[in-house]
Amino acid sequence: MIKIMKTWKIFNFKMKHLGMKGQSLVEFVLLLAAIASISFLFVTATNRYIARYWKYSVNLIVNDHPTDGKKIEFK
Repeated sequence: MIKIMKTWKIFNFKMKHLGMKGQSLVEFVLLLAAIASISFLFVTATNRYIARYWKYSVNLIVNDHPTDGKKIEFK
């Protein structure tokens, strides 16, 4: 009976220890997912702003000459 109790205590200790490792892994994965999604959103928003800025700048430079009222549209 004592041998079974010792085995159970060792097994219980190992399960608790594995549970903490699992919690750390889950926290790490969730933190990584949160950081990756924030980074992705930031890069996407920045790229959209930069694309609009460059398109506006190119159209401003291209259409900065006297013509017959014709405008060139850069797409």
